[in-house]
Amino acid sequence: MHSPQTQINKEFWQRLWLVLKAFRKKIILLFFMISIFEMLTLISPYLLKLIIDALTKLGQIDILKIIGLVCLMLATDVLVSSVHYFKDRKIFDFLIGLEYQLPITLQKKLVSLSLGYHEKENTGNKIIKVQRGVDKLSELMVNGCWEFAPTVTQIIFTFASMLYFNLYVSLIFVVFIPIFIFITFRMNRITNPWRNQRHEEYENASGILGQSIINIYTVQSFAQEKKETQKYQGIRDRIAALEGREWRVVLDYNLLRNIIIDIGRVTVILYSAYLAWQGIITIGSLVFFITLSETAYHALFRLSRTYDRLIESSTGVQRITNLLQEKSTIVNDPVISPRQKIYGQIEFKNVSFSYRQDSKSKALKNINLFINPGETVALVGPSGGGKSTIIKLIYRHYEATTGEIIIDGQDIKNYDLPSYRSRLAIVPQDVEIFNASLKENIAYGNPNAAEREIREAAASANIDFVKLLDNGYDTLVGERGIRLSGGQKQRVGIARAVLVKPSILIFDEATSNLDTHSERLIQKSIEKISRQQTMIIIAHRLSTVIGADRIFVINQGQVAESGTHEELLKNKGGIYSELLHLQAIGELK
Repeated sequence: MHSPQTQINKEFWQRLWLVLKAFRKKIILLFFMISIFEMLTLISPYLLKLIIDALTKLGQIDILKIIGLVCLMLATDVLVSSVHYFKDRKIFDFLIGLEYQLPITLQKKLVSLSLGYHEKENTGNKIIKVQRGVDKLSELMVNGCWEFAPTVTQIIFTFASMLYFNLYVSLIFVVFIPIFIFITFRMNRITNPWRNQRHEEYENASGILGQSIINIYTVQSFAQEKKETQKYQGIRDRIAALEGREWRVVLDYNLLRNIIIDIGRVTVILYSAYLAWQGIITIGSLVFFITLSETAYHALFRLSRTYDRLIESSTGVQRITNLLQEKSTIVNDPVISPRQKIYGQIEFKNVSFSYRQDSKSKALKNINLFINPGETVALVGPSGGGKSTIIKLIYRHYEATTGEIIIDGQDIKNYDLPSYRSRLAIVPQDVEIFNASLKENIAYGNPNAAEREIREAAASANIDFVKLLDNGYDTLVGERGIRLSGGQKQRVGIARAVLVKPSILIFDEATSNLDTHSERLIQKSIEKISRQQTMIIIAHRLSTVIGADRIFVINQGQVAESGTHEELLKNKGGIYSELLHLQAIGELK
């Protein structure tokens, strides 16, 4: 599906002005300096007019007057150069500040958006959206500051000057401008859909490239290098075709715009020369009109090219304005102090949830469960039953569609979100490892932890493999932990979670992909840290949850059964008993 066509209209400028909120004073000052500069540039052509009139005046030539005018012209040029210098300095300061602040603002926005946004957006698309958006907004501002604003101001002042000296010359000058503008708008109306499609393809190409690199192990293991290259090349082929079609139209219309400019220039020159021949204007005025019109018409053509670039930039800018206006589905409006201690009591009251608001299919249906502080509970059941969804709701990555989630007697929405999440820790099935040292990865959730605390957390997670690493805890583990085995990653994840000293600790199928030896080590780690906080364990291997205080069997989004291992085992026709039986005989698929 293609996004709506990007147009530089009132809404676009309003949204852009909102993005540039922090720079508004600088922008206003810049436009003021640009206006002053363009007004000053008209003085020299006028002084040249006076000099020529003085030189061509019948009778005695006033040398002193001419020398005075030349000196005044020199002083004016020095003043113009000085204003130009200070104007450019302000422009550079503005652009440097923009290129520094905007990526930070966009990254801050991205990490603040709820998990639902990130789960539906391709990682590569998000990265290229930010990168191209920043580049295109910077490009738009460069064109705006050095081309668009000065040129518009110059044309306005040129027309005003011509109008002051001669009505008919000014009318001839201005009559070609609407024709030129119409042609420019017409051209961009034709090319705009292709431009939008091209930007979408840029994002798709980035997504394909990113996925092929991120999943390079799988790509090479299944010998799919050619397939990935063909997919990427196919998108680049479409981009090249769109660019070729777009530029052919642009070149055709550029020829037409050049012809309009040439007709306008020649008409102004001929009519001004006619007025000078008739004695209606002086030779100096003739030179003045020709100088102004030549400068203005060239500026008009530059303006049209600048407008083309503005349209090109606007597509990327539109994407980052859309991103900045994206609303998180999770609203942080706390009524409880961020310092409020959490003990780990969890209650679900008639909680139902659907990932899509318009979907009739519910991931959770009328869930009711209660977990005491310090209790170890397990969530088990068939895949897709809703176990991980419960965890996402506890983390408040999503809001319950109906019902309440109560933490320590308070609605979960009453807590300050960052503060609340800092009291939780999770060891997921696939632990995300950063391209940093082992120590930094362990301390990710608690970066201010002391060296002793890091080592204690590592010991509790049975990270004995640190002795085999060249640089110990300072060893770089590679992107996504490529230098670590699956079991080692899981133990890093456990140490990371333990170091946070959470009130609620969650294991989301932390041993499902491990060999027997690694699983035993992880199980020992879990046993070491149990009873220190509320613990929730999601597991497919039921042997790992036998010791839980209570077990909830989640099936088709509902709590189908609950109780201790012994209690559930007595229900011979129950889901838990059946799952345990199937695992015992190795038939669970």
